[in-house]
Amino acid sequence: MLKKINIGSGNVTGSPFAGNDWECVDDAYGPDWLPPAVYHKFDLRETWPLPRDYADCIFASHIFEHIEYIKQRKVYEEAYRVLKPGAPIRIICPDPRVFFRNWQAKNKNFINDCYGPENRKLYGYDDNPAMSFSDMFYTDHYDHLIAPSICMIQMFLVRAGFSKITEMQYTNTEFPEFFGDYEHTLDNRPVMSWYLEAVK
Repeated sequence: MLKKINIGSGNVTGSPFAGNDWECVDDAYGPDWLPPAVYHKFDLRETWPLPRDYADCIFASHIFEHIEYIKQRKVYEEAYRVLKPGAPIRIICPDPRVFFRNWQAKNKNFINDCYGPENRKLYGYDDNPAMSFSDMFYTDHYDHLIAPSICMIQMFLVRAGFSKITEMQYTNTEFPEFFGDYEHTLDNRPVMSWYLEAVK
């Protein structure tokens, strides 16, 4: 039986992560998060209560922007420790480059695509373009602590010991058996994200 881990999963009820050999990690886990999903509740910024060489893969979507810079290194070290040799991690984060390019182009449609029209109105993005294109990387309205550039994450992965580190594209993966193919991808939020895979 495979051991596949989704870190920072949130409530995965009704998603492909509910079952299918996935184990989900979220420190907000509560009793209303229903089976068949398997959950672990612990702080990713501390030593994980999982053994070395435990996991066949790790999936991490839109979690690292929630972790302060000084704590990031520990997360990658723990991911490396619990992955089996040759096993991959796939990371998805909001891409500051995309937000900057759309700010330069004054593309207000991008704001709708990212935040939705309700949040666009709620937070007054039309009246404050500077905030609208940068809000994703602050704590004002989202629990985001950093703007995780792909270069920064690549350096953390190098330091943690990962061997092969590759920037990918939406739905493009070297490990479709874990992360899905084009028709059945686990990827999300393509309008705003970068994608990265690394191998232990």
